[in-house]
Amino acid sequence: MKNKIVLSLLFAFFGALGNNAMGKVEVYPMAEGISRSALFEIEVFDSGEYLDSPVYTEMAQWKTNRCKTSSWTSFATDTMPKLRIKTRTYKAGSCRVLPRRHNIDCKVLNDSVVELQLPGPGQYSIEFETGVVIEHPLLVFVDNYPLDRPSPDTPDMVVFKTGIHEIGDNYRLKSNQTVYLEPGAYVKGQFVAENEENITIMGQGILSGEEYPARSHNHMITLHNCNNVLVEGITVINAPRFCVSLTGYNHICRNLKMMGWWFSTDGIGIGSNSLVEDCFFKVNDDAIKLYRSNTVARRCVIWQMENGAPFQIGWNMPGYNSNFHVYDIDIIRVEHPWDNPNEAVFDAIHGCSGVMTDYLYEDIRIDNCEHRLFHIMTRPNRFGSWDPEKGEVRNLMFRNIECYTIPKMRNIIMGHDTLHKVKNVVFENIKVGGKVWKDIKDANLITNRRTTEKLVIK
Repeated sequence: MKNKIVLSLLFAFFGALGNNAMGKVEVYPMAEGISRSALFEIEVFDSGEYLDSPVYTEMAQWKTNRCKTSSWTSFATDTMPKLRIKTRTYKAGSCRVLPRRHNIDCKVLNDSVVELQLPGPGQYSIEFETGVVIEHPLLVFVDNYPLDRPSPDTPDMVVFKTGIHEIGDNYRLKSNQTVYLEPGAYVKGQFVAENEENITIMGQGILSGEEYPARSHNHMITLHNCNNVLVEGITVINAPRFCVSLTGYNHICRNLKMMGWWFSTDGIGIGSNSLVEDCFFKVNDDAIKLYRSNTVARRCVIWQMENGAPFQIGWNMPGYNSNFHVYDIDIIRVEHPWDNPNEAVFDAIHGCSGVMTDYLYEDIRIDNCEHRLFHIMTRPNRFGSWDPEKGEVRNLMFRNIECYTIPKMRNIIMGHDTLHKVKNVVFENIKVGGKVWKDIKDANLITNRRTTEKLVIK
């Protein structure tokens, strides 16, 4: 019996050691000529030593951005990484980490240094400020180790090695091509393609739109009418428009890290039969556009800036668009300051003849939102082609949604008239500010029974 107890203790000891010391960490190089953050330094513990993980800084570029700057770093690991962080401006004692569901503690070593342990690969915001608006977070992007690298004999492969590359705003891709941005690659430019298929853009490098003014250039990745596209791993920064815009079908966007500062910088617009997973968004327009049939979005982290919505159901889509599933999402911040129709966590401004139907949202956590949760409407608008006889939004299920704060704006679920209804909307287990909705009063809801059918709270 005594030997069994000793063995049990040894297994427990080495199991804990495996979580902390026996895993592998790979930090990425920074290209020569790129400036490091002046505010933060990060070291990652690996096999008895701390490794420097270079910290980048991106400046907000639009006059009204509430978050002025972000510092960020990336590395890969197969364990629960231990970090040591030095801050040169903020007080270490105010450190906290989002998403809050991880319950990560910051151990303060002195006024400017903290240590903490992350639960594993994922995307995190480490903050040394308090309040609704955080001007300068430290974002940490942890990739899975070992890294998924393409085989050297991959046919028709373009490799961007560590360093700065300038490719221009019209770098054309073709069918069956693989583009690999290796760790430390810093590519200034934009990828485009049209009527191609089987394209892969992957790696741990950076794609930057810093050379291109807002609204006068392409999206960062524009693959129009292209099928079977994989975009994976890279970090997209300074996007003047969309970070990723894909039309066609059968697409995957996986583990992308996206930061866009301009007033109309969307995250991902994707084609039908497609998947968005494990991505990070800090964008200043719609994060995920749920426009085309058979779209799945899961395990993402979203920081919604002042414009747009984390989940946009539709700006005026034609046709019949159905079967959307969004689940296991952390929305860490929503910075909406105005009463605009496109500013809510769950949003639709449908002003076209199309039918938008069969949406399931579940297991979504909202750490900070003081504006509005739901704005689902059909209405004419300047961007749409209004059909006086048809166009509706229907069959929406919102299940297991928790918002830790209490939004100030009332929710709106409403059709424009009896020919353009919103109908069959179910709220199940919605918790706001610690209270579960039981009725319309709890939902703080504006609606119209004549234009809105079968709205259920349970």
